[in-house]
Amino acid sequence: MRMLSSTLLFLLMLLPLSAFASDMPTMWIATDLHYISPSLTDNSAYFMRMIESGDGKIVHYIDELTDALVEQAIEQRPDCLILSGDLTFNGAKKSHEDLAAKLRRIDEAGVSVYVLPGNHDVYCYSAASFSGDSYTLVQGTTSEDFEAIYHDLGFDEALARDPYSLSYIAEPIPGIRLLMLDVNTQFSSCAVAQNTFAWLDEVLAKAKTDGAKVIAVSHQNLYAHSSLLYQGFMIANASMLESRYEKYSVAVNLSGHVHMQHTISVEGKVPEIATSSLAVSPCQYGVITLGDNHASYRTETVNVSAWAKAHGKTDPNLLDFAAYARDFFLNTSLRLKQTDDPDADTLAKWIAEVNAAYFAGRTDLISPASAAATIAGDAFHSAYIASILAEPPRDHTQLDFPL
Repeated sequence: MRMLSSTLLFLLMLLPLSAFASDMPTMWIATDLHYISPSLTDNSAYFMRMIESGDGKIVHYIDELTDALVEQAIEQRPDCLILSGDLTFNGAKKSHEDLAAKLRRIDEAGVSVYVLPGNHDVYCYSAASFSGDSYTLVQGTTSEDFEAIYHDLGFDEALARDPYSLSYIAEPIPGIRLLMLDVNTQFSSCAVAQNTFAWLDEVLAKAKTDGAKVIAVSHQNLYAHSSLLYQGFMIANASMLESRYEKYSVAVNLSGHVHMQHTISVEGKVPEIATSSLAVSPCQYGVITLGDNHASYRTETVNVSAWAKAHGKTDPNLLDFAAYARDFFLNTSLRLKQTDDPDADTLAKWIAEVNAAYFAGRTDLISPASAAATIAGDAFHSAYIASILAEPPRDHTQLDFPL
């Protein structure tokens, strides 16, 4: 009997941490919503041309997608929801106000919400509304506006605030400190403001003294998640930040900005998880399940189709949203330029499929046989695809890390 119990214990230890998720605290992380208020667009010609020539964001359905996320969070009740920047499409104040109203529903249901600005949220001089075949500039958002709009979605719960940015630290779960690091101030975009480092040292040292474990959040990345595309994505003074995170034993950095799902976990370094844009197929968010000394990250998709059915929607794109979102990404993201090559269309479709797997965080699903493909006459696409194929195949939708 004692041997049976030992064997059972051993088998239980082999189960992933998520198997016990119902009894453990959970944190959700979503990023890069790029929300635009329905009052600022009629989804007509000019707006749709802009979206369809973009990077695959389903901005024309972002109101419905956000509502589905809100109801999913209320139903599943994680301990908190973290939004790591680029909350809005172009920083329009009206978009922030409407989004905050939606997020407040989650907070009022007992799920704490913590927000952070991205580079598309404050001091954006392209804030606009779209109608017919034109646009009109509208009121943007300052740091003061951002704090006022979202004051009850993180800021009011702060244990400490940085006087030089919108950075703050909170404790959503006993013993877990959440460091929300603003790297998009008016005078220091994509970098930690120099005066903020002293505040960082203070709050991280206190967390260590208190025996609290720290999970850090930033919009831009601590590391380069692509060997080709990293300028403007990686925090400019990341090395100074990384040294502090290592000194004070920060458990992980959660980021976004690159819009793709990607993880970096190297022995001796602070791991980083870049969660893909919620507005990009497969429209996923991260779920962190917390144990005593260990945490497990995985992605989940927003079930827009179930939300649409529950609300009596008849739009076929909403009723089969996962397929629509994928097709939209394939058709509007990375494609080859027009050439006279009869095989160009086949090659373009393959490139789009590789790009879709890359953005979804599933490089392990890319066919090895495709590595022999060449993209003559297009240096960027050749280098980009080569950089993807050079990465070790990996499922970036999950990661375990110590606390």
